[in-house]
Amino acid sequence: MVWVVLIFVLIFAVFSKMRYETAAIGGLFVLGLLGISPPSELFSGFSNPALFTVIIVLVMSEGIVESGILTGLGKSIASKIHNPEKQILAVSISTWLLSAFMNNVGAIGLILPTSRRMAARAGIDKARFGMPIPFASILGGSVTLIGTASNLIVSTFRLQASGKPFNMFDFAAHGLAMSLAAFALWFISRIFRNNPKRRQKEKTEKISFNDEELLIPKPEVKRSKKNTLIVLITLIPAIVLTGTGIIHPSVAFGIVVLLWLAAGIFKYNTAIRAINIPILLFLGSMLSISAILDSTGALPDLVGLIIPFVATLPSFWLILAFLFITAVLANIINNSVAAVLMAPAAILLYQSGAITVKMDALLMAVAAGASLGLVMPTHQTTIVAMNSMGFKKMDFIRKGALIALVSGITASIVIYFIWNKTF
Repeated sequence: MVWVVLIFVLIFAVFSKMRYETAAIGGLFVLGLLGISPPSELFSGFSNPALFTVIIVLVMSEGIVESGILTGLGKSIASKIHNPEKQILAVSISTWLLSAFMNNVGAIGLILPTSRRMAARAGIDKARFGMPIPFASILGGSVTLIGTASNLIVSTFRLQASGKPFNMFDFAAHGLAMSLAAFALWFISRIFRNNPKRRQKEKTEKISFNDEELLIPKPEVKRSKKNTLIVLITLIPAIVLTGTGIIHPSVAFGIVVLLWLAAGIFKYNTAIRAINIPILLFLGSMLSISAILDSTGALPDLVGLIIPFVATLPSFWLILAFLFITAVLANIINNSVAAVLMAPAAILLYQSGAITVKMDALLMAVAAGASLGLVMPTHQTTIVAMNSMGFKKMDFIRKGALIALVSGITASIVIYFIWNKTF
């Protein structure tokens, strides 16, 4: 019954007009109505530390925007780099760096207005500036613990299984590998684009912009030396402390948010608006359903069925399989849901003793796969960028599929040697 309810939740969330958080909460209520789980377990996902950390990261991202510390980034890039292709690369790298430490949508919210203006100044199609931004943002989030909710979820499941979460930069090895693979593909495509026939074709294309396309969604916040200093003095130590595992991210960045509120970096009402209630309701509900899958034996039973098929797989191929199964779920449903479903399966499979792959290697494969929602334009970051920059869905799918394939294989190799051979 739990599996039936979960399947219906996913079907309603993906294919119907029902809001995804409504479908997930409805699934919880159905499980409660059937008497499958008591209320204490029915809503256990809402007490999960990953959920609170997601709230803190959302608020902290808004604080970074409101502080004005990144104001003038686009003008600075344009003044120092005049070649359009190099500008695109600089914007992509900036997006990647921002996304490693703040919410993806917040990061591209800072970058998109700048990209539109830079494209207009260069006289080229804004889609060329816009296409790499969601790729850079999603891959940038894969590098750190707080870069994406799926990493936080995987870390929480590791905490429950072993008593210790992943540290801030434990994800950096495969995150950097995936990012470098994507940037390598960009350089290769640039070589093909720079051939004489392609350049002549692009010169004959007339690019036009209207006034509406050049508008910034909201005015930039003025940069303040005081705010910049406060942000740096508080944020850098928090990153160091979480990176070394001394303090949990929810505590360290929670203190940072309180200090920013006290210092007037941003207002309390702004912090409240930054909390995305639908996402939190959806994530809390799915974490609850995951806990119910485990407690009722539904997930262990499924893992028991697949053990004969995976036990004979070599370690590398099992890591690769977990990564790409998670990536498929991340593209079809949601990266957080993919992590919620696959992380406990990885732990149970390891605890069965039927495989030689280490638990951390499988969990890292799940984290990497969840960060490869690069194929279907369903990720919130992609939707925002596509609506703003006007690139075509099929162009995104073609490039995203290639990036996901190459990055996924690269990440699997890195995870195999670092997490399965070394640790």
